[in-house]
This record gives sequence, C-alpha cells and structure tokens, in this order.
Amino acid sequence: MLDTPSPGDALRRPDDRFGQGVDIAFAAWALVLVYAMFAWEGYETVPYHILFVSFAAVYGFRTWSLRITVAVLSIIVIATGAILVLHWKQDVLPTDELFEIALMPMILGAMVWHARRRVFALRQLELLAKQERDRRLREHEFARDTSHALRTPLTIARGHIELIQDADVSDLVRQDAAVAIEELDRVGRMASRLLAIAELERPDALNLRSVDVAGLVRDTHSRWAVSVSRDWSLEAPPELTAVIDEDVLRVVLDALIENAVAVTTPTDEVRVICRSMEGRVMIAVADGGPGIDAADANLVFQRFWRSAGKREGTGLGLSYVRAAAEAHGGWAFVARSPLGGAQVGCRIPLTRAVDDDAAGVAQIRDVAVRA
Repeated sequence: MLDTPSPGDALRRPDDRFGQGVDIAFAAWALVLVYAMFAWEGYETVPYHILFVSFAAVYGFRTWSLRITVAVLSIIVIATGAILVLHWKQDVLPTDELFEIALMPMILGAMVWHARRRVFALRQLELLAKQERDRRLREHEFARDTSHALRTPLTIARGHIELIQDADVSDLVRQDAAVAIEELDRVGRMASRLLAIAELERPDALNLRSVDVAGLVRDTHSRWAVSVSRDWSLEAPPELTAVIDEDVLRVVLDALIENAVAVTTPTDEVRVICRSMEGRVMIAVADGGPGIDAADANLVFQRFWRSAGKREGTGLGLSYVRAAAEAHGGWAFVARSPLGGAQVGCRIPLTRAVDDDAAGVAQIRDVAVRA
C-alpha cells in the first residue's frame, strides 16, 4: 500500500542559508513597507500592494509550512489593516479603500492554496519515483539472487538425468530423459539471461569504449547468414563509431536476429540495419514474417513474453535488448517492417551522454505494426 505523506511532510524543506537569508530579507523589507504605510499618509495603498506582491514572490521560493504561512499572513494582515483603519479614522483614507483589508488576503490566500497543492503533488511524485527506484532495485536483487540459486540445482538435476540415460533403461526412458535435459537447459538459459539483465541495471555494468558498430553489425550478420537459411540482407555504412559496451551489443544483435529468425521461414527476408540518426546509432532487424499484432506492441519487451503459438526460446531476448539500450542511455522500439513483418531494434547515443528522450523508463516508439 502506498504511504501517502501528510501536507506538512510534503511541504517541509530543510533549512539552508539561502532560505534563511530570503526570510530575513523579506522580514526587513516588510517592516520597511509597513513603516512606509504609516508614514506616507494618503498613499498607503502603494506600499500595501507592494508588500503583498513581495509576499507572493517570496512564497514562490520558500513555500513555508502551513503554520508559518498562516502566522506570517496574519501578522501582515493585522499590521497593515490596523494602519489602514487608523488612517481612515483620521480622514486620510477613503472608506472604499478599507475593502482592501479583506480583498488582498483573499487573493493571496487563493494563490497560496494553489501553490501548496502544486508542491504537494510534486512531493507525491518524488515519493512515487523513489518507490519505483526501490522496486526496481528489489527486482534486480531478486533476479540476480534467483539466477545464482538456480544454477546449482539445475546442474545437479542434469547430472542425475544423464546418469539415467547412461544406465540400462528402455529407449522410452532415454527419450524422456532427453526431453528433461532439454527443458533443464532452457531453464538454465533463462537463469543466465535473467542474471545478465539484472547486471545491466548496475551503474557500473558497462565497459564503455569506442567501437566500430557498423563493423560489428556486419560480422554478426555474416555469422548468422552462413548458419541459418534465410533471405539475408544488410543495410550498414562503411564505418560508424559509438561509445558502447561491445560485448553487450553483440548479445543485443544476437537477440534481435534470433527473434527475427524465430518468426520467419527460410524463404522470408531478414534485414539487419545499422545507421546513424540524429546523434544516435540505430540497430534493428526487419523481417518479412507475420508481424506483431498492434495489441502486443507494448508487450514485446516484457520478460517472458512470447507471441501466440511460440513455444521455443526463453522470452527474455528482447527484455535484454531493452535493458541494454536503457543502460546506454537509449531506448528499444518496435515498428512496422518495410518487408511486411516487424522491425525491432534500439537507438543508442553515439556518446555516453544520456539521451533526454530516454530518461526514466523504457519507451517503445514508432509503433506501426501490422495488425
């Protein structure tokens, strides 16, 4: 359950020298204006209005607690009101000017109310942001610890099943053992990928250096093209350098290509793309497969997500793509492919400067997928 702060907690700010200086300066300025009201007979409303405008300006910097706000405003109203009434009784001030005693505090009170509402809302957003950071940290620790904990029992279970395969058992038992080993290997790959995703969330996770991304894309394309039967094509410049983690990017490329291979047939085209776009490098893989339903466009980067009818794989490849892109200060996206299927990729700044559009949390852009 969300812990909602009280308005007093939300508006309380730590004391600082600048703030104390503003308070002292305002107090001195208010005294000067109150004295000017008393001494400047016939022109009382000039320093009177200046005082309330000054209060509004200072309140925009300080936003005192409710108790202090009421106390300061009460002192100002009482002091200035007393002077206006005194001058009215002395026939210095017209009667209609007395309405200012109620009118100006009402206007200022409305301003204070709106200012406090805004600051309270900002404090709640800060609290929610902190809770989200804490949640992601707990998720990171859980994924890391779980991945480590799974490795030992998986290895032990696999060893025992291999012993069964080597024993004098029927062919049916050996086939069942082979299926069990295959599933254990899949769980092991899941654990490894979860650990890799969790590690990317550490601030020092990346080993950044200048890398020829275009060359890396060409090498990865060549490796897949000779081992998997597809209608392969490549779109990449002769050279494109970016400050990235080369090992992480290799895993990203493999995950993107593996995703395209999983949804295509040997006669479908798979295009590996690398290009520079507005200070970022875009790495994507487009395919001529069935595409992604519009309803699934916002789900493809979630952990363990698989398209309808897809059984193989860990469901973590595209999650790793998103985590890697965000770790580099970029984002992952899915879009309609010019080949008729889907185009999935990421955009990463050419330098380490974090992209403003990617601050915060994952963004899935350019969604124009085939229904």
